[in-house]
Amino acid sequence: MTTVVSHKVRVWGQALRPRTLPAAVGPVLLGQALVLPGHFSWLTAVLCLACALALQLAVNLANDLFDGLSGVDQHDRLGPTRALQAGWLSAGELRAGLAVTLGIAVATGLWLVLFGHWLLWLLGGLALLGVLGYSGGRRPYANRGLGEVAVWGFFGPVAVLGSLLAQQSPITPEAVAAGLLVGMPVAAILVVNNLRDRHTDARAGKITLAVRMGPEATRRLFALLAAGPLAATLPLGLSTWAWAGWGTTGLLALGLIRELQRRDGAALNPLLGMTALYSLAVAIWLGLRLASGNG
Repeated sequence: MTTVVSHKVRVWGQALRPRTLPAAVGPVLLGQALVLPGHFSWLTAVLCLACALALQLAVNLANDLFDGLSGVDQHDRLGPTRALQAGWLSAGELRAGLAVTLGIAVATGLWLVLFGHWLLWLLGGLALLGVLGYSGGRRPYANRGLGEVAVWGFFGPVAVLGSLLAQQSPITPEAVAAGLLVGMPVAAILVVNNLRDRHTDARAGKITLAVRMGPEATRRLFALLAAGPLAATLPLGLSTWAWAGWGTTGLLALGLIRELQRRDGAALNPLLGMTALYSLAVAIWLGLRLASGNG
C-alpha cells in the first residue's frame, strides 16, 4: 500500500511539472514589488501567488490531458514523459486534478475580485479561457502559433497589472513597462519547448511558431525574448548594485542563448527548467530596478 501511494505521488509530481512554477512566481512577485505605499496587503499578495501557482499547475495538467487525447503526444515524444501518454494516469484522473487546481484558482481569484478592482473579473475570465483553450477545444490556439503571444500576455501584463489591481494600487508607467518586459523570458520557455517538438508537432498538425519559422529563426526569437528585458533596462546611472544585477542576469541570458544554439531534440529538456529560473531572476531584477527609481 505504501509503495502504491508513493508511486502515485511521484506520478502526480511529474504530471504537475513543478519546475515550471518559477515562471508563475516571478511576475506576481514583480507586481507586488510595484504596489504603491499604503496599498500593500500580505493576505492579498499570498492569494495572488496562490492563484497564479494554481493556474500554472492547471495549465500543465490540461496540456497533459488534451495533448494525450488529441494524439499530439506519441511514443516518440522528446519531452518529459506525460502521464496520460505513459498510462500512469487516466483521463478521468487528470480531469479530476484539473478540476481541483482550477477550483483553487477560482476560489482565490474570487476573493481577489471581491476585494480588488472590478477589472479582475475580466482578467480572471481570460485566464480561465487561456488555461482551457491553449491545447483544448476544437481549435486550440497553441496549434495556431499563438502560444508564445498568449504566454507573454498572461505572464506579463496580466500578471503584473492584475497584482496591482488586486491590491487596489494605481497602475504606473513603470508597472506597465514591467508587465511588457517580464513576460518575455517566460515566453522563451515555450520557445524552447516548441523548438524541441517541432518535428512531432508538424506531424500532428500542431503549427507552432517553431514549425512556421524553422529552427534558426526560432533560436533568434529565443535570444530576443531572453535578452530583451536587459536591453530595455540598461543601468545608465552609476549605481554599483545596478551594474552588478544587470551583469549577473546578463551572463545567465548569454549562457542560455549559447546552450540553445548547441542543443536540439531531447537535449533541450534541461533548458526548460533553467529558462524558468532565469525568468524568475529577470523578475527580481526588474523589481529592484523599477521599484528603486534610480539607475
